[in-house]
Amino acid sequence: MNRRMNLIGVAVLMLLMLPALASAAPLKGLLVYDSIYGSTPEVAYWLRAIIGDDQQQLDVKKLDQVITIKPYDYVIIGSYSKNEKPSPRIYKFVEANQNELEKKKVAYFLLQGDWDETMVLKVPGGTPHLIGGRNYLVEIQEKYPSVKPVVIGGFGGRQVMPALQGFDSFQIWMLEKLAKEGAAWSGLDIWESLVPERVEVFGNEVRQKMLNLPARTDLAKYRGYWNSLQPASLTDPSKLKYKPRAYTEHKSTDRILFTRLRIRGNLETAEKLLQQWARENGLTLKEQRRTFFNIYYHAVKNYGGKELTIHIVAATMSDDPGNVHLSLRSYDKPEVRKGAEEDVAKAEKLLWADGRKVEGR
Repeated sequence: MNRRMNLIGVAVLMLLMLPALASAAPLKGLLVYDSIYGSTPEVAYWLRAIIGDDQQQLDVKKLDQVITIKPYDYVIIGSYSKNEKPSPRIYKFVEANQNELEKKKVAYFLLQGDWDETMVLKVPGGTPHLIGGRNYLVEIQEKYPSVKPVVIGGFGGRQVMPALQGFDSFQIWMLEKLAKEGAAWSGLDIWESLVPERVEVFGNEVRQKMLNLPARTDLAKYRGYWNSLQPASLTDPSKLKYKPRAYTEHKSTDRILFTRLRIRGNLETAEKLLQQWARENGLTLKEQRRTFFNIYYHAVKNYGGKELTIHIVAATMSDDPGNVHLSLRSYDKPEVRKGAEEDVAKAEKLLWADGRKVEGR
């Protein structure tokens, strides 16, 4: 009898332990990507190295290699950018697998030309709008709201100029003409805008938020997946493929008034200061877009009988925790924007007060 009771007790104990044993089993993951020129798979395997040393069941597949996502517990979706969003094939993939993705942990990442999430693009006849980084992942989340990514990342990327196809080459040429703040890729055969720290932060966020694994601290050893000896310019070896944009910058040209700055704090800090600046100087703040990482305002005021708009973006960057990046722009001509320029200077003074200014770069 005692032996029978002991066997029953062991059986009950094993049944009780089954959920714990199941939860301890490694999760099965899929990293699926779409690519044209080859930069996205470089980052995909880089992420696999960061995520996968103690998470072996992570498949890395090009979009064409995936027939089902049902076997997987989590899915990481990566893409190049096309017309300021992920590729059309990624949209089709998410739509086709929407019902399954709703049940799984999901992450999105994107490679694109510009990493700066305070950037605003104004084209002739178009509406000024946010570009760069994670801004390009907003639309896909709005289109498929039932798919809720745990982590998103916008990293920048790599352009090998001679390899670009006709329309892509034309777009780059057009952007160079339209970029009122200058084009960093001018004169380069290879131009890079990728921020390595963003890839590393994303990989660690996947480990922590999706897999309940500790963050890695030995990240530098994996940068070989991206680093390359290829020269930036075949005709001028002194040119660099990647030159980090200054966090603090001020330009006043015939085309634009532009200020970029960085302060200690978070988005709430920046929002309160901008609201104070607007009240004190008679501007109306009109919110254009808000995400968890940035806010875009039109600051409107009548100057000398003409209503002008100052474009303001405040953003937190994943690679620069504890700080807020801000940009203020006026696209009006110098002869009419004098008052706006004075107000921008007042904004700088207020934002940088009380030790909030962050020096460097």
